[in-house]
Amino acid sequence: MIRRTLALALGFALLLNVPSIAAPPRLSIDARDTDLGDVIRLLAMQSGTNLVPDGSIKPTRVTLRLHDVSFDEALATIAQAYGLQAHRDGRIIIVGDAAVMNRRYPDDELKSGTKTAVFPLGHAQPEELKSSLTDALPAGTVVVCDKRTASIIVSGSATTVERARRLIAALDAPANGVGAAISFAAFHLRNLKASDAVKALKGIVPDNALVADDRQNAVIVAGNRELQTAAGALLASIDNPGKQVMFEVRVADLAPQIDSSNVGIQVGGPGFGSGALGQVPYLITRSSLMINAQLNALVQTGHASILAQPRIATLNNKEATLLVGETYPVVTTNLQTGYPTVTNIDIGVKLRLTPTIGDDGSITAELHPEYSQIQGFNNSFPIVANRRVDSTLRVRDGETIVLGGLFSDIDSDTVTKLPFLGDIPVLGTVFRNRQRSHTHDEVVFYITPHIL
Repeated sequence: MIRRTLALALGFALLLNVPSIAAPPRLSIDARDTDLGDVIRLLAMQSGTNLVPDGSIKPTRVTLRLHDVSFDEALATIAQAYGLQAHRDGRIIIVGDAAVMNRRYPDDELKSGTKTAVFPLGHAQPEELKSSLTDALPAGTVVVCDKRTASIIVSGSATTVERARRLIAALDAPANGVGAAISFAAFHLRNLKASDAVKALKGIVPDNALVADDRQNAVIVAGNRELQTAAGALLASIDNPGKQVMFEVRVADLAPQIDSSNVGIQVGGPGFGSGALGQVPYLITRSSLMINAQLNALVQTGHASILAQPRIATLNNKEATLLVGETYPVVTTNLQTGYPTVTNIDIGVKLRLTPTIGDDGSITAELHPEYSQIQGFNNSFPIVANRRVDSTLRVRDGETIVLGGLFSDIDSDTVTKLPFLGDIPVLGTVFRNRQRSHTHDEVVFYITPHIL
């Protein structure tokens, strides 16, 4: 009985001497415009924990207020709010930037179950998705591109990995439906060339979905029904017959009138004034019939000659060229290699023009007429006299464009003599004949467009 009483008394005494387990202290932090590193140090001081800010923490001014929270709650809240991650090394906890800590401590158990998942891609390239994923996922998530397996590796929390899975599924969808139920459809064109149609749709339809077949003048569209329907509608909208313009061109060489300094045709009318054509660089007149009548009169009297009278037609916004003359080859030798090089020079009447038809029926024409002649030769190389004009004019259908002012003045001195006798001083003049001539003319282009 005495032993049992002593045992109970001893047990009761021991029970009174066992220290009770203390609850974790509750913390309160109120910081305004304070450096993030100082907030972490304040949390360490209040909790009595060895908490060290890592050098990867950027100097950031923060404002926060936490009331009656535990140390773990305070640390988790700060880390989540500012993209931080914690690593425990014994009794010391290191806090740093999440991306840096994830790479420095990949096997850290303090990350609340970090997971790594591999997502193979079926359509997009890994590099194309990396930037979008990095911006959409929480800071510190590790995103790695693997070109060899065409996949993306994501490392983060379970929630982050699941979010990455949904994002990759959306970003890796077939572009505009290409790749899902792929079929092929051919669209035959009537007016537009197939290769030109593919160029026109570049940037609107994926490049790998269109194939140009110029042999059949068809565009092959690879994709699902939606893509084929959209591409077909676009092709139909641009495969319209383009407008055409036919240019009547007359090139005349006008000789001067006797005892007159005015060269060319007298053109008068409101807005143009009166006088010779040579006084202005160009004219536009609706009286094409009168112009042609005056030109024909000059031809009949010998004061003009027609150098060329071609007609040329072209599509809207397409350049047309013509040459009435000949191509003269010039051979030169490369002094370094010794090989000859042939350069062709076009001699005669040349014309380059590009029409643009407006909605109101007006025609904006880029005109580049040129007339050239061989004046002579220098060491077998031709001396070419060129007369050209570059002009852009807007006219109505049927109006005549007159481009003039291309003058030419040639003075020639021809001497004929009897051999030996013509070289005798003083007396040689009897056996010599000198003939001087002066040629003054003007080349004029008459261009009349007609919309076909």
